[in-house]
Amino acid sequence: MSYSKAFKAGLMPDPDTDLVEWAEENFYLPRESTAEYGKFRIERTPMLREILLALSPASGVEEVVVQKPTQTGGTTAAIIFMLGTADMQPGPTLLIQPTAELAKSFSKKKLNPTVKATIAGSGRLDGKIKDTKSRDGDSTILEKVFPGGSWRLAGSNSPAVYRSESVRYIILDDFDGFELNIGGEGDPGDLADRRTGTFRNRKIYKNSTPTLKGFSNIERAYLASSQGLFMVPCPHCGEFQYLVFGDPKTKHGIKFTRDTAGQIVDCWYVCEHCQGRIDEHHKELMLPRGKYVHKYPERKVKGFKYNALHTPLGWVNTWKHIAELILEAKDSPEKLQTWQNTLMAETFERKGAQPDWAALRTRCEPYPFLTIPAGGYLLTCGADVQHDRLAVVIRAWGRQECSFLVYWSELYGDTSQPEVWGQLDQLLNRSYQHASGADLQIVSTAVDSGDGNRTQVVYNFVRTRVPRCFAVKGQSQPGKPIIGRPVAVDVSYRGTMIKGGVQVWPVGSDTGKSTIYSRLQQTTGQGVYHWPIGLDDGYFQQLTAEKQVTRYSKGYPVLEWVKTGPHNEALDCEVYAYAAAIRAGLQRINFDEVEQQMHVHVNSSTSMIQNSSNQPQQQQTSKSKTPVVARSRWMNR
Repeated sequence: MSYSKAFKAGLMPDPDTDLVEWAEENFYLPRESTAEYGKFRIERTPMLREILLALSPASGVEEVVVQKPTQTGGTTAAIIFMLGTADMQPGPTLLIQPTAELAKSFSKKKLNPTVKATIAGSGRLDGKIKDTKSRDGDSTILEKVFPGGSWRLAGSNSPAVYRSESVRYIILDDFDGFELNIGGEGDPGDLADRRTGTFRNRKIYKNSTPTLKGFSNIERAYLASSQGLFMVPCPHCGEFQYLVFGDPKTKHGIKFTRDTAGQIVDCWYVCEHCQGRIDEHHKELMLPRGKYVHKYPERKVKGFKYNALHTPLGWVNTWKHIAELILEAKDSPEKLQTWQNTLMAETFERKGAQPDWAALRTRCEPYPFLTIPAGGYLLTCGADVQHDRLAVVIRAWGRQECSFLVYWSELYGDTSQPEVWGQLDQLLNRSYQHASGADLQIVSTAVDSGDGNRTQVVYNFVRTRVPRCFAVKGQSQPGKPIIGRPVAVDVSYRGTMIKGGVQVWPVGSDTGKSTIYSRLQQTTGQGVYHWPIGLDDGYFQQLTAEKQVTRYSKGYPVLEWVKTGPHNEALDCEVYAYAAAIRAGLQRINFDEVEQQMHVHVNSSTSMIQNSSNQPQQQQTSKSKTPVVARSRWMNR
């Protein structure tokens, strides 16, 4: 260490030094976790200035809430808070993330590299914060002890985290990733607040990108706060305003023009007050003069909110880029939610209306059952297991996740016996003719294993058909991915996985049903569903046999799917077929390339799709085009 750095490191900082001053003097961003690495400059993220001042030890503010877009400094502020307080006024600190795994990742990929960069850059904290690789047993990945205090990192999903010893500083990072009701014991924010109860000079920092309206932890906390909005002055009239995207009906907000190909060629902002044109380069003058205007300044909890329109010049989220993304998202509720949450920092309200089955039936199209129209290429299957039948959906997927129903049936028979499973095998092993003349086979099949009386039967079936067949189990909690990480169920007595054994893949039933219901209401754009003429009413009635309702459990809202009809197997099958498509690489396939090659090698399309989706190529089995004999209401009409 140089003499100047050693001298600087030896100085004790003034306890009244605020975190902005401390960060500009001492804090360094690591190369590993940010594009703008090196010495921290508040001018690059001026929306953080008032947040850091409120978090400073000398500030009288006890609780800070930040509702923000992604990748815009909220977590950086948390790390500055951790390092600055450890240096100036150390105390026991707890940082909670949604899961313990995320907490470990945060420690390894963000916190540790930042500590090293700060020590290397300024010398500050050198000798205080022990490296996890050192022989000092007090420091680990999830806990670091230093003179006068400590950092503990934990996941939010354990009630025990909120019952441990008191802490002076607490950080709830990615707060919307926490469950609304932790282990039935209450709101995670309230539980965390109690951990600081014995400290008068406590600090609580909650930050997150919002998610669903009515179910967002950060929105609920923000609405109970001072509700500060980051406002910037117009370069023409000087009036302050919170930047919003707006829409064609509003006079102010983002405006743009497009060329004949639909590409945005010019993008600007219209002032809310003088209607003057503001170009993006004006942000260089506007942002440093920005300030938070609080709706309820008298409230003790200070709330701060900003969106991606306020990001500095040079960052990826330019106004033009944000406008391009909403043009891409306008026909996709899933993309629209992502745009609204991650860029506008606003909650998204689901449109969960129950589709009208009779209206869906009128959209059937004239293509033959058991054949694949021109737009479908990836063939997947979803099977729901009942005691007396197997419900089966086969669907072909194409560009923008548009899909075509190829087969729907209920194969009747005792599912504890092999006969009905033999009927399913016939469906899985046969070929299906594509409109191009190519023969395609099913590359991925998801079979429900949730019925406890049939679980082992399902395991026995998929075990010898891996990887084309796999067992799934539905998860009803909101926010789960369509398909998650598998869990091995075939293990040895030593607890190790048996090679080639069964894995059970969790399926986010809530997410899958919400996605399908939103797409059922679309006739253009991403994810449109198609069906052949002649499909029986029972399929459509089962497809729409559930609706989403909000119920309250111990005072907390819970989204729940409830049945409105006697049978919902078709909807479950559609969810499984979609999960099978995602597992097969639906979102990675280059369908233009597949279509071009299909005309050259019409009999090897299945292999092309498998290779394009990075799935192992499977040996094709029987290509018989003999119709499957099954007790199906559709086929017996």
